[in-house]
Amino acid sequence: MKADSWGYVTRLRKWLDSDAAPTSVEDARLLRVLKISEELGEVAEALHGALGANPRKGASHGWNDVAKELADVIVTAAVALDSVSGDGAAVVEHQLQARVEDEIAATGDVRLLQVLAISGDMGEVATAVYGALGTGPRGEAAVITHTWDDVEARLAELIGTAAAALDEVTGDAWAIVDERLRALVDRVSV
Repeated sequence: MKADSWGYVTRLRKWLDSDAAPTSVEDARLLRVLKISEELGEVAEALHGALGANPRKGASHGWNDVAKELADVIVTAAVALDSVSGDGAAVVEHQLQARVEDEIAATGDVRLLQVLAISGDMGEVATAVYGALGTGPRGEAAVITHTWDDVEARLAELIGTAAAALDEVTGDAWAIVDERLRALVDRVSV
């Protein structure tokens, strides 16, 4: 993402901090991480529609819809990351520099595999959140196994994975993300 895009992310986070229903800092973090799952579901719906994979609905979406929803995953994950770290840009930059791209030698549509990988990353985020809170998925007490730094790293990985999927669809992931960010900031007037 461009440097000024992170300014938009921070503006969106601050808007949420000031205008969302009052909640604790930890609950705000959890809600923002949970929102990523909602957006990922919208990617799956758009992908099914673009491929015409649901005979009841047919070709209900296009690849532009898939791109928009992938961008929304990235934006939502960036806001969650900024909520956890306070400096999402630095975390993502570090993560992208450290990431080694593997060649995917798979049959079939690589876009499907990339979207599935986002789901895997979301599982890693959830595991890190549980570990940082010392809480299990049903609210039971558990040993603290992770830190919020671990959560930051997992969110940055998710952003990278979603950006790779978006880039596969559009050829320019960050331009699409920047466009979505500007539109969101304009809509909420932050």
